[in-house]
Amino acid sequence: MREEQLLDGPAALVPAPERPRGNWKTWIGALLGLLVLGLAAWGLKKISGQVTLADVLAEIQATPAPLIIAAAVSTFLSYVVLVGYDWFATRHLGYTRIGWPTLASASFASFTMSHTLGLTVLTGGTVRYRIYTREGVSPVDIAMIILLCGWTFWLGIIFVAGIGLIVSPDLAAPIRAWVPPGLEEWTGALLLLGVLLYTLIATFWRGNLRIWRYRFALPTGRETLQQIAIGTLDLALAGGALYILLLPVEGIPDLLTFLVIYAVAMVTGALAHAPGGLGVFELVIVGLMPAADKAGVLAAVALFRLLYTFIPFILGALLIAVLELRALRAARAAAHQDAAPASSANSH
Repeated sequence: MREEQLLDGPAALVPAPERPRGNWKTWIGALLGLLVLGLAAWGLKKISGQVTLADVLAEIQATPAPLIIAAAVSTFLSYVVLVGYDWFATRHLGYTRIGWPTLASASFASFTMSHTLGLTVLTGGTVRYRIYTREGVSPVDIAMIILLCGWTFWLGIIFVAGIGLIVSPDLAAPIRAWVPPGLEEWTGALLLLGVLLYTLIATFWRGNLRIWRYRFALPTGRETLQQIAIGTLDLALAGGALYILLLPVEGIPDLLTFLVIYAVAMVTGALAHAPGGLGVFELVIVGLMPAADKAGVLAAVALFRLLYTFIPFILGALLIAVLELRALRAARAAAHQDAAPASSANSH
């Protein structure tokens, strides 16, 4: 980053803070992840008694090819939109010269790793660090890029959940006997109110926030609307890909209700810290659609994982290998260029 950006830009760069040590919050997060994983194992054991592997395989084979193609297109568009996460974060921090190929590489490679392996900060964060340091981005700003990408994701999740719970309040149907009437509408209203209040704060409050010794400017109201749009579109396309695969299954809810279910499944899977939310994601999807045929739902989720997780993961790994190979060749070429003048000088 240029010197004037360090002093006057949206993020004032200071020495990186010491590595935080484990504390009670770390232990609580780990215990929460173990609890979610335990519940997932229990739930999957119950599901396994109601559906067989043969049923799931039969449903996969019966899925029409046009639906698989449409889901693949929706998945592709979702990954295109994911580039907007890195575009927004780098532009907000003042890195306007990073080109689209670099943004697309960082976005695709990092998201494919975190979607499959989990532990987003460790997996996707490491990939972004490798790519963005070559572009002159400081380590502390890379941490901010990861934070801003995560916040964009959460704004999309909260906004879609709020709209879905108000417009199509059927999420609590499986537990209708234990929840008060109107719970979904009130929850949706509170979620949208939270997004509105944050947008107003971002619009009118222009002070700097601090995380340890790092100071940065809150996104403006206009930037916040961009975050909401990016996060919402990503969620709609990714969840829409799975919904397309679910169309032949009897008993599925309407699209808005399903997008809320998908959002809950994504968040729960992330809390579990399981690779790709494996097991947890399936449990939430099946559990929140009790009227749907379980074999059909599991078959659709299996196809979705193939399209959205496994194939992109292979492509992302290949992309990382190509980028690292190019970086190695560039380092060797630079070393040879540095050694050439020295050899010439010694010869005289």
